[in-house]
Amino acid sequence: MRNAGNRMENRLFEAEEHAQLYQRYRLGYDGTGIDQEIMSFLRQKLPKEENSIAVDVACGTGFLSRILAPHFDRVIGVDCSHAQIKVANENTSSQNIEYRVAFAEDLNFVSDASVDVVTNGLGIHYMDIDKFFNEVDRILKPGGLLVLIVYDFTSGPGGAIQLKLTPTDETDEEVVNGCQVIMDELVGNMTGILPIVRKAIEVGFYPSPETYEHHRVILPSERTCNINTFIGFVSALGTIRSYSKAHPEAGDIRDVCRKRLLTLLSKVSSSPEDVSLRLSTEFQCNMYRKPLLPEEGTTTL
Repeated sequence: MRNAGNRMENRLFEAEEHAQLYQRYRLGYDGTGIDQEIMSFLRQKLPKEENSIAVDVACGTGFLSRILAPHFDRVIGVDCSHAQIKVANENTSSQNIEYRVAFAEDLNFVSDASVDVVTNGLGIHYMDIDKFFNEVDRILKPGGLLVLIVYDFTSGPGGAIQLKLTPTDETDEEVVNGCQVIMDELVGNMTGILPIVRKAIEVGFYPSPETYEHHRVILPSERTCNINTFIGFVSALGTIRSYSKAHPEAGDIRDVCRKRLLTLLSKVSSSPEDVSLRLSTEFQCNMYRKPLLPEEGTTTL
């Protein structure tokens, strides 16, 4: 989801080819237990009622919307990209999910205090944070949750985004180290998003962060891949596409990664393109509860 004042970023996500790459290759939330974490924290203070609603903002091709669907009467997936919404519809069978093309900062089709949960997965850096948080504050029920999911940047050296690439056969130390060097350099091209992500997480919940209860969990995710699958993942990263547009002198990052991996993995296989790799990350899931009563003002980490 891109903010209305940054329309140039939209173009990174408008092509249907990119939406198909996003659906096929990005690391998803299946198997992380993210829905159970959200529902457990939500139900501590907001019992299930009829007409429960979740709004998944910057839903992309619907990864998180589909995971939320069994837990709510209605799920609304929102993204400003027509292409992402088209692919989301093509990959969704749940009857209680609807998708809309809209901006995060203008959810005027959602009534005040009507929503149990608002989620945003890996898209907060594209938004006008203050305007988005104001909209979330308007539509959430008292006791409802805002859920912000980002790549974890708190546990690694130097506060780097946690993405790892390793051969599934880790017997050759040179190859193991070489794969991670390639990934670390790739992550280095993504660091431009961190100031915005940190602001969103540290501010907590606009306009009154001191009154919103905060709960954070770290959720690992991984997939087995080969070079082609990994390059598909790189191609789907909006941050890498942004970097490539801003730095054409760097060349095509995907081609650079492919050539380096082929050279590296040829040390252990005559068919380096078939070597099994493990792509892994940790998602940081931040949950902020809207107060049930005006005097409720506890903040926990």
